[in-house]
Amino acid sequence: MSEDIKKYFTTGEFAKLCHVKKQTLFHYDEIGLFSPEIKKENGYRYYSYNQFELFQVIGLFKEVGVPLKRIKQLLKGKTPEDIVALLKEKSFEIENKIKKFKHLQTIIQTKVKLTEQALETDFSSVSFQYLEEEKFMISRNTLNLPERKYIAAISELIRYVQLHELDEGYPVGGIFAREQILKKDFYNYSHFYIKVQEGIEKINYHVRPKGLYAVGYQKGDEAEDAYRRIIQFIEKNRMRMGEYAYEEYMLDEVVVDGLENQITKILLQVKEGSG
Repeated sequence: MSEDIKKYFTTGEFAKLCHVKKQTLFHYDEIGLFSPEIKKENGYRYYSYNQFELFQVIGLFKEVGVPLKRIKQLLKGKTPEDIVALLKEKSFEIENKIKKFKHLQTIIQTKVKLTEQALETDFSSVSFQYLEEEKFMISRNTLNLPERKYIAAISELIRYVQLHELDEGYPVGGIFAREQILKKDFYNYSHFYIKVQEGIEKINYHVRPKGLYAVGYQKGDEAEDAYRRIIQFIEKNRMRMGEYAYEEYMLDEVVVDGLENQITKILLQVKEGSG
């Protein structure tokens, strides 16, 4: 090997230096993006140290999502203005991706937290809990709607939340009026709701009043049994049912198989005094 050639890297050596496969260098040469500085008649290829920096530039562009075809165009007669414009464009795209990933992280963390809470819960229990006032985004009125319109209202609510990136991972809940519970009309919600981040304007809100709630749990579709236990607990403690009940999944189809294994948390507003 001549002294001049010793100053160069073989394909394998340059690939190792750049932490890529040799096939990557072959492909870049084939499409005219990045070729060895020396090509011998016997097929040997040699890269110079000076090409290392250029390869890092290609790697940067590729890392931020610039297609190889566009990188090839950029490398021919590039100017600082061109590169600044490109990097600003990619910076904006990365910021949007970071925002979306942070949003997804919030949703995942909420679902993990709720599921871990569910795993520590005795679903046969009923208890009183004092709850602070809380706002929920609600659907249009769904009381006595036909099934198709009922489902459409849920879909509209979920779609709005997703489009405006308001979703924080909380389940869709349902609001019952006292009258529906007394009539045992357990699948006729007045509204559906989702807990969203605070400070969002121009959405329909329902305010869950602060106060005492009887909290129990429904497994599968055993709504009548769940409400019977909760109401008995309320009456036993010489209290009476309030105006609303709130239902929300603790274990839904995301984490369990089949309706029979799903768990719904029921929060029934209570007031002092029996009768």
